[in-house]
Amino acid sequence: IIKEIFLHEANKYTLGRMTQYHFMFGPYFLVVPIYQGAQSDAEGNDIQNAIYLPEGLWVDYFTGDQYKGGQIINNIESPIWKLPVFVKRGAIIPMANANNNTSGIDKSLRIYEVYPYGTSSFTEYDDDGNTEQYRNGAFTKTEISSTVDAKGVATITVNPAKGSFNGMVKEKSTIFKVNVTKKPKKVEATINGKKVKLTEVHSEAELNNDVNAYYYNAASDFNRFSTKGSEFEKVKIIRNPQMLVKVQKSDITTSTVAVSVKGYEYQPAEKLLVSTGTLAAPANIKVADDALTAYTATPSWDKVANADIYQIMFDDQLYGTICDTKLLFNELNPETDYSFQIRAVNKSGVSPWSSFSLHTKADPLKFAIKGITGTCTAKHQPGNHIRNLFDREEGNMWHTKWDTTVTNYDIIINLNSINQLDKFEYLPRTEGRNGILTKGKVYYSNNRKDWTLSGEFNWKGDSEVKTYTFNGNPTALFVKISVEEGVGGFGSGRELYVFRVAGSESYLPGDINNDKLIDRNDLTSYLNYTGLRSGDGDFDGYVSNGDVNKNGRIDAYDISVVATQLEDGVDWQRIERVAGTVTISTPKTAYNKGETVLITVKGKGLKSVNAFGFALPYSEQDYEYQGIETVNIKQMENFTNDRLHTNGDKVLYPTFINVGDKEYLNGDDTLFIIKMKAKRNVKFNLKPEQIMLVDKDLEIAE
Repeated sequence: IIKEIFLHEANKYTLGRMTQYHFMFGPYFLVVPIYQGAQSDAEGNDIQNAIYLPEGLWVDYFTGDQYKGGQIINNIESPIWKLPVFVKRGAIIPMANANNNTSGIDKSLRIYEVYPYGTSSFTEYDDDGNTEQYRNGAFTKTEISSTVDAKGVATITVNPAKGSFNGMVKEKSTIFKVNVTKKPKKVEATINGKKVKLTEVHSEAELNNDVNAYYYNAASDFNRFSTKGSEFEKVKIIRNPQMLVKVQKSDITTSTVAVSVKGYEYQPAEKLLVSTGTLAAPANIKVADDALTAYTATPSWDKVANADIYQIMFDDQLYGTICDTKLLFNELNPETDYSFQIRAVNKSGVSPWSSFSLHTKADPLKFAIKGITGTCTAKHQPGNHIRNLFDREEGNMWHTKWDTTVTNYDIIINLNSINQLDKFEYLPRTEGRNGILTKGKVYYSNNRKDWTLSGEFNWKGDSEVKTYTFNGNPTALFVKISVEEGVGGFGSGRELYVFRVAGSESYLPGDINNDKLIDRNDLTSYLNYTGLRSGDGDFDGYVSNGDVNKNGRIDAYDISVVATQLEDGVDWQRIERVAGTVTISTPKTAYNKGETVLITVKGKGLKSVNAFGFALPYSEQDYEYQGIETVNIKQMENFTNDRLHTNGDKVLYPTFINVGDKEYLNGDDTLFIIKMKAKRNVKFNLKPEQIMLVDKDLEIAE
């Protein structure tokens, strides 16, 4: 029933962001939601611009005004009661009587509103509305057609319904609502080809109470449901006239019901084009400095004598119905050349085209880090999630719960890349002051565990953009804003941009191959480098970039950064934070030369363990590593490495990681068995070090 407009008609404009919230409702309705502030008229009513109408003729459903499709229309009045809704000529719209509940639908009545144009058809579907018997074929389909011939006769035909379902009402009367712009010469109705005598009535109420009747409604008022006694009840919402025809009940499975409207006409008066006379091409076209940004431009021009509206050709699209002498263009690219053509229009015709061009400004967000995410320890108001603070949509807002005052909470920002930090800009709300951050501290980290204090902020509680500058340009993966105070005891904001140092590059954590991608190649490299640490000959250089948490070694955390992004990534559902302990044990403490030492590794109280690893130092004179026998690590992959460090240390690094979204470890269980061979008589006293448990959110328990 609902689909994106680009699925109806694909072009540069509909495939872009300007129509991202527009949608087709069925084959005939175009709906344009109002989701942010727009320009207003003198009375404060919204004026909507940049509405793309697909090919065809389109009618403003609430006014009856008609527009030619294949263009972007502007200056559409949208007072608080009016959502921009357009219906395509040729539309056949099945309707029901007005009701507040489906139980109030009159099943013995069917209504069709029609906008005749050329030849069109529609297939109406019905079932019982309660069960799933439709899966077994319990439904009906009714084909309705509409034609307008060369003599100006509009004919709407409802063919017999095919199929049936339980509770189906066969005997139905039919009402046709034919949209017109003047009273037709004659109206006729037939059932199975036989004429039905129609009587003219003088109100819709009379029509509803009669059997075979027609009524010409010269001023159809949409405002029928406003609150009695309210100011809005006085508002008239008048659209085009309608010819209403009611035909007696008949068996819808055997009857063909048709209405012919002779002298049919739908030609709304052109409200915008009223002037006549010759037109000069628009002159003095310019884009003032304050009307040009990296992403937008608002060209303006002098008013042309006799002009009613203007048209602009840009990027292979026609922008029409421009009533002002300026127009805003959005979704442009920074530092880019654009060319336009503009002409004036009135009732007599159009002027010659005038050409102009512009060059957009540099991107103020060129070094703003993309793809950042965040969490907040304070609860958010539904619909105002903390993610809104980082979505690059300045019309969206983050706000803590309205009924809860909060202080001393943390906003933790995951940059999702390692950057040399320059500053961040906090955009407060512009309406009201509640929640504007005023006081707190800023920290940075590479592992969300060890935080370094960067500094403090004290800001005014106003809507001006707030800037915090990092001293020394530290390199980090995470930023934490510890909020101490906000206006009213709340937190809010439209956006927060974190900037890297100009000219510096972002490094993807885990991109150990430094190819700007996170893929299996990185995982393979980690397999070779597990346990490599600072001081080893191969560590410095690109391998050290793989040490995401900057603890001087390649461990389970570093590998998890890559593994959680592969195979479509991990599930976002909330989990318990990782916890638990890992122990090792052997059946005995003394071993003779040549004996196999079986070291059992167990997990106790494990929670949400998505990866784990530890170091097991041993002497090459005492032991020879022979391998690992897994017991219960579920689907984890083995990244264990037996490593000889540059300084001569021999260390086994048992490491197991979930790649992608796999089941994690919970509870108590034996995980695996390490097999070592005693190279001489030994007393077992090996101890695990650097034990690390990691969950899918990359939280760590050590």
